[in-house]
Amino acid sequence: MTENSEKYENIKTEKTENTETNEAKDTEREISFEKAMSRLEKIVSSLEKGDAELDLSLKLFEEGISLVRYCTDKLEKAEQKVKVLTLGDTPKGNGDDFGDM
Repeated sequence: MTENSEKYENIKTEKTENTETNEAKDTEREISFEKAMSRLEKIVSSLEKGDAELDLSLKLFEEGISLVRYCTDKLEKAEQKVKVLTLGDTPKGNGDDFGDM
């Protein structure tokens, strides 16, 4: 590898790591479900390529696990809200059916 290509790889890696770190910080703040899923898709794609160094791969994996938990929690809360709303409209039912539609 030439000196210039090594410099390029170092810069490329630094940019990737800085981007990954900044995006990881976003997950600490409240982000939308859609943004979290989009970030998770990018992480999965990056990990599937397999060209990231081990340390970066571990950071991405950790961020991905955090996003999966975040998205799962958001989905469970949304499901509970739908159940509450549905139960409010159907006093006889258990909320699982929508009657004769």
